[in-house]
Amino acid sequence: MVWKITPEELLERYADGERNFAGIELVYSGWPSSSSKYSSPGIDLDGVVLRDINLQGAYFDQVYLTGVDLTGADLGGIFMRGCNLVEGIIRDANLRTANLEQSGFFDADLRGTNLDYMNACGAGFRGVQIGSFERAILAYTDFEGAHISSNLICRGQNLIWHTTMPDGNVVEGPQWGNGRDAR
Repeated sequence: MVWKITPEELLERYADGERNFAGIELVYSGWPSSSSKYSSPGIDLDGVVLRDINLQGAYFDQVYLTGVDLTGADLGGIFMRGCNLVEGIIRDANLRTANLEQSGFFDADLRGTNLDYMNACGAGFRGVQIGSFERAILAYTDFEGAHISSNLICRGQNLIWHTTMPDGNVVEGPQWGNGRDAR
């Protein structure tokens, strides 16, 4: 059974000291208000601090996370489709096996975060500070301007297909991170 929760309830319970929100589905409740800068009916969690929160296996669809602080968070297996994290912090956290499909991470700090086995199809990591990761799916993924070596992207058995490297070059692939053709 899925635990559906509104942003207001999540923030209220977090403020009361609760940290375990594993498996939640964050649902739209009319928030953001009409004053939001986003035209789509997404969920606006701009600027919130959710340090050390457990969101394992949570479901986020079109959640805006500008300036959010998720330091130490457990986001293992989270489903984040069409989400945007701009100038946010997810340091020393767990994003292992996360589905980051079509999400954008812009000028964010992901240092020390476990991104192994992530699905980053169509995701963008522009200007992101990021450590290494292994066995990731990187199809149509954009790392332009990211603070990570292309060598780290092209190793660790990552599946690379039409992926933009930090220097702007595109690796067409498909290929495994160790340089083997995946066909």
